[in-house]
Amino acid sequence: MNNARLSIRNLGKSYSTPVLIDVNLSVVRGEIHAIVGENGAGKSTLVNILAGFVQPDNGEIYLDGLRYNPSGPKEAFAAGISCAAQELSIIGTLTLAENLFLRKLPQKNFFVLNGELNQTAKQLMKLVGLQQESPDTLAEQLSLADQQLLELAKALASDCRLLILDEPTSALAGHQVDRLHEIIKGIAAAGTSVIYISHRLDDVLDVSDTITVLRDGQVVASLPTSTTSVPDLVDRMIGKKNRDTGDLPPAWHRKTPVLEAVGITTTDLPNPISLTLHEGEIVGIAGLAGSGRSELLEALFGLEPLKGGSVRRCTESGKISIRSASHAVKVGIGFLPEDRQSMGLFAGKSVLTNITLPGLRRLASTLGLVDAKRESVAGSDLATKLDIKCASVRQDIDQLSGGNQQKALIARWLHCDSTIFLFDEPTRGVDVGTKVAIYRLLFEMQRMGKSLLIVSSEIDELMTVCGRILVLSDRKLVKEFERGNWSETEILATAFQEFASGLPRTRSERSVADMSINHN
Repeated sequence: MNNARLSIRNLGKSYSTPVLIDVNLSVVRGEIHAIVGENGAGKSTLVNILAGFVQPDNGEIYLDGLRYNPSGPKEAFAAGISCAAQELSIIGTLTLAENLFLRKLPQKNFFVLNGELNQTAKQLMKLVGLQQESPDTLAEQLSLADQQLLELAKALASDCRLLILDEPTSALAGHQVDRLHEIIKGIAAAGTSVIYISHRLDDVLDVSDTITVLRDGQVVASLPTSTTSVPDLVDRMIGKKNRDTGDLPPAWHRKTPVLEAVGITTTDLPNPISLTLHEGEIVGIAGLAGSGRSELLEALFGLEPLKGGSVRRCTESGKISIRSASHAVKVGIGFLPEDRQSMGLFAGKSVLTNITLPGLRRLASTLGLVDAKRESVAGSDLATKLDIKCASVRQDIDQLSGGNQQKALIARWLHCDSTIFLFDEPTRGVDVGTKVAIYRLLFEMQRMGKSLLIVSSEIDELMTVCGRILVLSDRKLVKEFERGNWSETEILATAFQEFASGLPRTRSERSVADMSINHN
């Protein structure tokens, strides 16, 4: 194809098993080309090859007709390929401006020209919607959503021929997604080609010109966006496997309290909050970004000190006040953070270590030594039960897809024999098939008598898995809904209750502040 910006021919890559198999792909100049597929389909490996982090085993890549085979990221960048990765490359201890231009800081006589640096940074920050921040702000002070916007601005900091966006909207609010898509379309119109990877299929349909579907490391379809739909893409991605979540969990639950919060306040939660979680119950927490959802889970787990009130673990022998996160773990409470990379995973360690490390005391002998065989069996059994796709439990956790990393974190708390689970965005950044698998796992945990408190920015996700939904608005617990007595509109209106009067009507308004609606 004469106007091809990128041509990939028979590309292959294997680790212990094949990850990419004879991949053929062509991206036209000025085209927005989406790549979709389940976690583990090979998307991230393809991105890593294009960005110079990984060398392919076979095949050829051409960039504007010339052979392209970068020896590393620096060479890929020099060739005009810029990448905004799913796992952020932001350095928290540097300022926003320094993060944006770390590759090429404006200098004179070995001194950084801070005035020029900050002025250029302001232009990029305004482009992606970060104009309210100062270029001198440390990156670690940004929310996860704003760090994702910073990652995009970093990718746009230099002229590029090919821009790769890997899950660019996973932490963004609806109005931010709309703005991002406007930027991408403008970049493409100016001649830059864009590879857009996302599990949000509605976003893919909204912004792309062409969609390529990967399944099990192979291209199964490459078609114009105008000729497909969400159900069609899902069927191609998972091979027409059953997409149902199965029977809904029982609406009833035992009336035995297992966790109580009584009038708790923290620095981030100034308004007293009280709630009770019962045995065998799944309760959802809904609200806009900034409403205090994550802060509430952190307070319940003991990560944030209480300024008032108490959190108590209810047992047959009495109520135990939670003193700290380590104490919460000891009394059977597990916590899955929103940002699994910085707060959940032990990077560079094996799948086995990530699953078993917090609960190694359960595998120790009377002498305190860990039984390696018992550890291996326990980790392998959980990996099989949760269908964690890995070559073996000895494989590096960093080599797994995001969805399989998420399941490994859930396995960690099952191994600890936790009975109460606090999950913050348990399906963030996972594909449709993995999302359904996680739902089924949640239902199975409920049937085992486990109790779950789940934060999610997707209202229909909470309506699918929960028996009750608590709604936060401006860091206040304002209302509780029960299954059979709720609607998406009512929940959304309640979430806006303390922010503004009236129900938002446009797509951007309805989705504002990370409350996206997923119709898959």
